[in-house]
Amino acid sequence: MTDHQFFGPEAASVFETWNRRGFAARCDLLGGALAQLPLCADHEEQSRLLPRLLDRARLLDQPIELPGPTGESNELYETARGLTLVVGSDSATPRALAGQLFAALACGNPVIFSAEPEPEWGSRLVTLLHQVGVPRGVLVCADNAPLETLLQLPSLTLVAPVCRPEELIRIQRPLAERDGLLVQLAAETDPDGCTTLLQPDHLHRFLTEKTRTINTTAVGGNATLLELGSSAP
Repeated sequence: MTDHQFFGPEAASVFETWNRRGFAARCDLLGGALAQLPLCADHEEQSRLLPRLLDRARLLDQPIELPGPTGESNELYETARGLTLVVGSDSATPRALAGQLFAALACGNPVIFSAEPEPEWGSRLVTLLHQVGVPRGVLVCADNAPLETLLQLPSLTLVAPVCRPEELIRIQRPLAERDGLLVQLAAETDPDGCTTLLQPDHLHRFLTEKTRTINTTAVGGNATLLELGSSAP
């Protein structure tokens, strides 16, 4: 099974477009769903958690200026990690699942969402997100696919489960046995309190850091330096 079977043959270009929208634009779009969230047992707690996550994600839009030589601009910025699986065990709560889903999408990742043990609620949430503008090629439901199959998707880069600590072994073992690059794990092991989702570094688990270097001298960015060079004996 490949991610194309979930997202279609245009997956790569759809992913790239979603990632390039930026944190603020994605958060504004996701924020449009907050007033229409499907009802669930912990609806009020969910309605308080998701705006906090989106507010934190908006802050990630600003790159960090790095020191560098004269005539060069260097920036550190964060971008989506890649294909993310959000999945819940029998102990998962809707607010924790929604938190992991919104975190992954706000950070620009394409998501396969398995909302066990609340598949009907999960399907309604995905439908709502499609209606507010999340591309169908970025978010899909996979409630009927076995977990073992999903964990072997070749393009998988991150798994964001909601489960108890003792349940993690079911996910960690097959991930450790995969060939190739390591798949990262961003688990919420407190389904009721969502204490991991509220940690300052949790959103960074859905991202990877990159640097951007621009030669500003080549485009006339350092006129003083060029003038000194032209007057040298």
